[in-house]
Amino acid sequence: MSTARINVIGAGLAGLTAARRLVALGTDVTVLEARDRIGGRALVLPAGQGAVDLGPAWIWPAVQPQVMALISDLGLETLPQSEEGAFVYEAAEGIQRGRFPARYGDAARVRGGICALAQAIAAELPPGTVRLGQAVHTADITDTVTVTTQTGDTLTSQAIICAAPPPVAATWNVTPPWPLALTQAMTRWPTWMAAHAKVVAVYDSAFWRDAGFSGSAVSQLGPLVEMVDQSDPERGQYALFGFVGWPADQRKDTSALREAALAQLIRLFGPQAANVKALRIMDWAQEPFTATLADQVPPARHPPYGAPELSQTVHARVLFAGAEVAQSHGGLIEGAIQSGMIAADKAVQLAST
Repeated sequence: MSTARINVIGAGLAGLTAARRLVALGTDVTVLEARDRIGGRALVLPAGQGAVDLGPAWIWPAVQPQVMALISDLGLETLPQSEEGAFVYEAAEGIQRGRFPARYGDAARVRGGICALAQAIAAELPPGTVRLGQAVHTADITDTVTVTTQTGDTLTSQAIICAAPPPVAATWNVTPPWPLALTQAMTRWPTWMAAHAKVVAVYDSAFWRDAGFSGSAVSQLGPLVEMVDQSDPERGQYALFGFVGWPADQRKDTSALREAALAQLIRLFGPQAANVKALRIMDWAQEPFTATLADQVPPARHPPYGAPELSQTVHARVLFAGAEVAQSHGGLIEGAIQSGMIAADKAVQLAST
């Protein structure tokens, strides 16, 4: 048995930010991560000397001060979302190409992908702080907090920060059980992106730009319903990505999805789209540490995250953090970082009582 003053469950951006803040406050902390990697939904596909996001990709610098401050502190760079060139619209009646107002405003991406942000945070933590492959099995919160993982490891602490997706945390074996109102709040809305799948196609060059296209497209036919350029020429990164419109059950046939997605890219951007270097499908609905069965169907709109029950202390020892917990910027990277900072400050107060 090992002891830490505060344990963080989940090494996504919220959990890592919380751990960084706790270390800065002089607190002993251990981060338990179920996967064999850090980042949570921050995952990338290498391309050239850069990387393309397979999970969340965008930040909005003008209205997201926390993430911008963190990027600056860590010495990372951003690049604006390129939309220069013709837009493509596909419907049953045919394909239209032409100029279109920018759809993403001042959206930007982190150079190297959002995972570069997670890796930079983790690099600042003391060695051994993050423990991978430690999926939570049970949690006893009757006095201090004792967490047992599926590998049989047991850790105790004065407080924990749960930075796992709330619907996933709702399935844990907890003593005493989560209060009913909390469980309802944890499962009221699906985890953002958990129902979605993305396809990333990597190329030797941005041939669509040379042909006068922005790489942005919308399709009523699919399988990709929205496509965007994800290139970074300075790093030899040339890529397109698209959100998949097929339902989760249909996406399980990855060979069919791959064939249909490539055929669609050729249809929209021309025969050079066939010369793909790499094509990766990332289906978040199939990720057990991100999605539950309730996440098989995406929400019709962006959910109003930030249920008040998730911002309260539970059993006098448990705090929640994550994009879905955030009182503002719910579901977004900014919200994840904000919630991690807030939970860390509250956890220090709990641990001292």
